[in-house]
Amino acid sequence: MPEENSPLSFERIVFFSDAVFAIVITLLVLEIKVPHLEAKTDAAMASEMIHLIPKFFGFVCSFFIVGLMWFEHHRVFRFIERFDAGLIWKNLLFLLFITFIPFPTALFSEYFWSRFAFILYVVIFGLAAIAKLAVWSHAVKKGLLAADMDPRLPAQISRRSLAVPLGCLVCLILGFFVPAYFAFAGFPLIPLFAYLLDPAKKSRIEPVE
Repeated sequence: MPEENSPLSFERIVFFSDAVFAIVITLLVLEIKVPHLEAKTDAAMASEMIHLIPKFFGFVCSFFIVGLMWFEHHRVFRFIERFDAGLIWKNLLFLLFITFIPFPTALFSEYFWSRFAFILYVVIFGLAAIAKLAVWSHAVKKGLLAADMDPRLPAQISRRSLAVPLGCLVCLILGFFVPAYFAFAGFPLIPLFAYLLDPAKKSRIEPVE
């Protein structure tokens, strides 16, 4: 087995990706700053906390969407046994979009009324999801998958990977007709899209751990 395809080297790709996800999720909460109170009263504290609601909302939304992407990334790499330069570069492109997520999250949390901030927020998540699909498609095309996996799985996973882009598309469409903070209604549809696109999940043959 070539050095670049040794199990230890392959695990480094997964460990590096996990580390990026962990850092990004940590950075999300750093945008929520402890408020500075002019008056040392509970009323002043309550008023400042109300102003932080959009930031808490942005943090929670981004946390769960990034968490979903981490779960799907982990799930995809359970079936990939080998790698090449193309897989590494496509995975790096995916991580590029992931690492950028804290910025549009902070921007939209601060200017939650802005259509531009919302569109940037949605587009980055959509591009990250498309990049992840590119990683999986490359692995399928180049024969980097486990030899004993269920032959139905590549198509099933490809379909399921469309859930986040579809959710982002719904958000973008809504964003042109309703205020940005209402257009978030598209994101809760992502689990529903994943379910509808993956009807054969109960028949999967999972890899042996």
